[in-house]
Amino acid sequence: MNSSLSNPSLWQQLSDFQLDDSPEEAVQFSDKLIKETKWTPDFAKRAMAEYKKFLYLCLTMPQGASPSEMVDEVWHLHLTYTVSYWQKLCGEVLQRELHHYPNKGGTSENQRHQDWYADTLIAYVKEFQELPPADCWHLPKGLDLTSYLPPTSPFRAPTLQVTPIWEGYSYWLVGAAVLGMLSLVMFMLSGPHFLLAYLLLMAWGWWGTYHKIRFKKQVLQETMHQLHPYHFAALFKDTETVFRTLVADFAERGWISYQHEDRFAYDTTIHQPMMYSLQAQDEKAMPVERLRGLLYPYAQAITKATISVKNELSQDLGAKLFQGWVLLIGITRLFQGILNGKPVIFLMLMMIAYVIVWVIIEQTTLIERTVSDAYQTTDWGGQITVGALTFMLFNASYSLGNDQTLQRVFNKAPASDGGTGWLGGATSVSSSEKSSGGDGGAGCSSGGDGGGGGCGGGCGGCGGS
Repeated sequence: MNSSLSNPSLWQQLSDFQLDDSPEEAVQFSDKLIKETKWTPDFAKRAMAEYKKFLYLCLTMPQGASPSEMVDEVWHLHLTYTVSYWQKLCGEVLQRELHHYPNKGGTSENQRHQDWYADTLIAYVKEFQELPPADCWHLPKGLDLTSYLPPTSPFRAPTLQVTPIWEGYSYWLVGAAVLGMLSLVMFMLSGPHFLLAYLLLMAWGWWGTYHKIRFKKQVLQETMHQLHPYHFAALFKDTETVFRTLVADFAERGWISYQHEDRFAYDTTIHQPMMYSLQAQDEKAMPVERLRGLLYPYAQAITKATISVKNELSQDLGAKLFQGWVLLIGITRLFQGILNGKPVIFLMLMMIAYVIVWVIIEQTTLIERTVSDAYQTTDWGGQITVGALTFMLFNASYSLGNDQTLQRVFNKAPASDGGTGWLGGATSVSSSEKSSGGDGGAGCSSGGDGGGGGCGGGCGGCGGS
């Protein structure tokens, strides 16, 4: 996780720049932003952080940068704070004027700004080595930003080479298909003969479930040297685990530290992906929920990057269908027996046994000690710290200091963290789409260097002399 900004001193100045007024002020910049935009406090703080990243791009891109609609909202409001914008930001921090110009309209002008906006997103990825959050930056269709990420970035989709689930066991699929068709005539069998035939269906269903679990264990071993540890957490655990692993990893590296009264301090000088949003905050010690609000979207992005692999690994549809078919045959026969006044107690007991054994097999421990030990002894090349890896693999208690553990501080997962992961864990892969349209927002020109900008939506221009 190495990063090198093209102009680290500029970022240091921008991250130190305060958008909110002094604590004594009754109404802060963020308060007014929340009131005018109807954003939540956490989203407003994130948008303000993205605004600082935009300002950085304005001065590091030769032609200036083009903001998203969300960032443009922050910029428009900041322009009304004339002392803060022109005197403090432009005069003291940037030491040059940063003007806001409207889009002049027309097909060629709109296309130019769309291209400019795409260039801004590409520069964003190259500089910060992370993907722009989709709820703050509209991502144009067809623009592949992941290709500009470093090869080892956790935001890249992982690629795996694993043995297909039914390789060497295709006979099970053939047997399941044959038994499935033959089971249609089982209703004509007498009670004892039906029970014997049903026992065969049960055994075949159990074998399919067992093989599915065995395949997942095999995948865990085959992917040992192929997955980034964060991807492992996303694939085999859940999004909440990814988030908590990020917190543990950052704490192990000394990038964040738990303070008293449920607040986190953070390193303001380290140049690393995912840390820039923290550094752009006005508060130098943020509350727990603010840290979650800033880091959880990154956990979601990492989880989203694993979707294609998760779909590729989910090749057990045949086993699932057969399991359901066995239950359907049993339930149908059960009703047939009841309607005909026949005893069904033995069939009921067999179905209960089938479900119990099915559940027991499904609950088999997948991440065995040998796999966990192998992951711990693997050289990850600085991708994750040992403490964070131990926490992620074993669900171990992780101390944040001040008599607090990570589990106690983040004792509640967000309500949106639903769904099912590949190994059965809960996961959330959706991202909020607050950005509603347009491939570009307002543009910028830094002291006359490069072209002006524009608001694709036709907003008015603001400029200074």
